[in-house]
Amino acid sequence: MSWPELALATADIEAARCELANNRAMSRHFISQRLSHFPLYRLSSPRLLRHQICVAASSMDKQQVAPALCRDDFRQTIQLNALRVPKKLCSMLMKTFRGSTLDKTKTKCIVDDEGHADTKLLLLGESVEYEGLKQELQDIISEKQLEKCTFDLLLTYSSFSSEQVLRKLLPAGVDVPTSFECVGHIAHLNLREEHEPYKFVIGQVIMDKNPNLRTVVNKVGSIENEYRVFQMEVIAGERNLETEVLQHGSRFKLDFSQVYWNSRLETEHTRLVEKYLRPDQVIIDITSGIGPFAIPAAQKGCEVYANDLNPRSAFYLNQNVKINRVAAKVKTFNMDGREFVRLICATPGGPASRIDELNAAPPPPPPPPLISPAPGEEAIQGSTAAAAEAAAVGAATSTSKSGAGVEAPQLKRTPEGFCPPPQGVLFHHAIINLPASGIEFLDAFNGAFDPELYQCEGVELPMVHCYTFKRVPETDEDIVRKAEHFLGGKLDVPPEVVLVRDVAPNKVMLCVSFRVPESIAFNGRQGAKARQAGEDSSAADTDSSALKRQKT
Repeated sequence: MSWPELALATADIEAARCELANNRAMSRHFISQRLSHFPLYRLSSPRLLRHQICVAASSMDKQQVAPALCRDDFRQTIQLNALRVPKKLCSMLMKTFRGSTLDKTKTKCIVDDEGHADTKLLLLGESVEYEGLKQELQDIISEKQLEKCTFDLLLTYSSFSSEQVLRKLLPAGVDVPTSFECVGHIAHLNLREEHEPYKFVIGQVIMDKNPNLRTVVNKVGSIENEYRVFQMEVIAGERNLETEVLQHGSRFKLDFSQVYWNSRLETEHTRLVEKYLRPDQVIIDITSGIGPFAIPAAQKGCEVYANDLNPRSAFYLNQNVKINRVAAKVKTFNMDGREFVRLICATPGGPASRIDELNAAPPPPPPPPLISPAPGEEAIQGSTAAAAEAAAVGAATSTSKSGAGVEAPQLKRTPEGFCPPPQGVLFHHAIINLPASGIEFLDAFNGAFDPELYQCEGVELPMVHCYTFKRVPETDEDIVRKAEHFLGGKLDVPPEVVLVRDVAPNKVMLCVSFRVPESIAFNGRQGAKARQAGEDSSAADTDSSALKRQKT
């Protein structure tokens, strides 16, 4: 068989698999008969083809079929024990019988008593019998002369929680996913392999039971790129990943598929800003993302220099600065973290001497497509709304395209007209919120500072707040030693190490806060200043001697 014939025969096999997937009731023999109309079916090996069909059929037989979500299946009528109570006592008796009354989603335990205008029915729990009530409750029934009766309650799909619905739909032995992260109108799940056959019904149930949600996504890959974004798939709802979130009084706009965001860090954002930052201080946010530290700091009265390598994060950072009306307090950058530190500090040999060249360089590439395509669709990158807004504000464009073919914005690496002072920007705090690798950026502080700036001004060197991961069997002391390794020297005093949150069974997130030691900050700079001063003095003496000789 020639290669073209072999290729067509392979297509026959794939067609057979499609037939089998679309109609599992077909017999293998019937599928083989259906395939007989392919021109090259007879040229290929019928025995081999039939074998492939059998393999495909066996594979399909082993796959678990996801249950269909039929909401009418949840309609049922249950008979409950009830108490006929006077209307004026309803509120008091509800509190008294709490724990023994009906507890159902969107179902009240007090209902109208048909045919009785002065009373209502207090519904007891599904498994509650009169004889099983506590003695004090039975005494109240006798004292108030409450009539015992029954009530037929119609339950529908809305009467059940998402956990109850999924427990009924999923097979025995499959855990029910009960937690997820909310990012605006998006629910973010991290489903396990056992949930794969049921992911779409899980997504639909979660969206049904949370009216504020319009999209449910499932994480399908780990964070393995420098932009801290992960691959995801939409398993329910709209394929619009641009959303807004509110956090400690600030509004943040973002495209969840293109930038890093973790709502579970809200408490940590608030802790650091409230504990360490003071009005009129200068803050540099080295890996700022869309601004969860930078914007609250600016709202507190700090001057902020915020940077992120991801051009999409830098774009949304700019948008959020405007939304929260702190543009006068925040300068935004789009560059490598180490380069950013050395630019702010005006470190000799750093990017401060080549601002124009830096801004003229091609921008960092945008994140790759990170949304798994739905059947028959191509992977989409970013959201249509984000791209349209970028075009509307008149941003320059690059060759990378977002969702609907609108080109993504190309940002300058530094703010328009920015140039650091000759001795660098004097700042009080530096934040590195990049737990996977941010601790490695500490080497940027070694020799970055001008000693005259801090010694003449009489201010302390800045505090650094670096987020990192600690894995079993590492200790806090191991993390401190790692920080000192990348700094290139020992810390003067032990740092503050704060547990931020548990990330996985053997992995936690920490914040390490310390002041940059002089021996590290000024490393190689004081000697260089002295040598430069000596060279200047020597040159002045030489010029003076030459002038005297000329006069003589």
